[in-house]
Amino acid sequence: MIFQELVFFALVMLAAANAASNHFAGLTIANSVGGTVSYNCRTQAQWNQAVNIAKSQGFGAIRILGFDCNALNFASSAAAGVGIKVLAGIYVDGTMANAANGINNDVQAFRTAYASYGAGRYLGLTIGNEVNDSPSNVMAKIYELRGYLRSVGVTTPVSTVHTWVNIKDHPSLCDADFVGANAHAFYDGGRSSGQAGDFVFRTVVPTLKAACPGKKVYITESGWPSRGGRNGKAVPSITDEGQALLNLNCAARDDTSVSVFAFEYDDQLWKRNDNERSFGIVGKISLSDVFNPC
Repeated sequence: MIFQELVFFALVMLAAANAASNHFAGLTIANSVGGTVSYNCRTQAQWNQAVNIAKSQGFGAIRILGFDCNALNFASSAAAGVGIKVLAGIYVDGTMANAANGINNDVQAFRTAYASYGAGRYLGLTIGNEVNDSPSNVMAKIYELRGYLRSVGVTTPVSTVHTWVNIKDHPSLCDADFVGANAHAFYDGGRSSGQAGDFVFRTVVPTLKAACPGKKVYITESGWPSRGGRNGKAVPSITDEGQALLNLNCAARDDTSVSVFAFEYDDQLWKRNDNERSFGIVGKISLSDVFNPC
């Protein structure tokens, strides 16, 4: 009995140490259960488990990329249960025009969740993740929906998410309430895993601040794959994934004006190639090794 109590105490202290040394703003969690080759929706219990783990490791928020699988309600309920926030994302399939009905339905779902879980539960609402449409079409829909939400009393900041390169090339994507940028050093190809954080904070962030002066910047996803083909200097492996997250965490400590979401909670094996499938963190990467050096 004494031994069990000591083990429990040690685990609690380890989680507390990780939480104190975690400088990420949040963690992206997919709507599908990790480790399955088909897309299988997380249940409420599985969301509760994932969010509890995220909270115990010091993540103050989670990000979701779509409302399918009742994810907005499940994730919001889980987050409310442990007192963390949600960056909610509406998935856009195709162009803004083609996806308009689905987007509008999801905006109504967000309005309902906002009323249920409160304004303070949501960091923001993103509409689209790297949408394959013109910046003018994307932003026109953002302005329309933001105007509607404000008219019904929803004050959550609204924006879209795109790659940092697209935002650099099309600064109109900065013109909503905040900047949402995906930035993966792995896909740059010119950096090793130990330079992932330097890439984000010395290349991406200065570029975004120049393109989007005065705007809050969220790096909505950044991570490193553990499997698949290499990309120039970027090598995928579990060791490299850990090194990338370590460098990102330390870099985030040094610039708290930018909020970085680690990508992602677990491996998503239904995706199209081994690189994309293997960004998962929990259960694969030692978070003590990632967090404690900083």
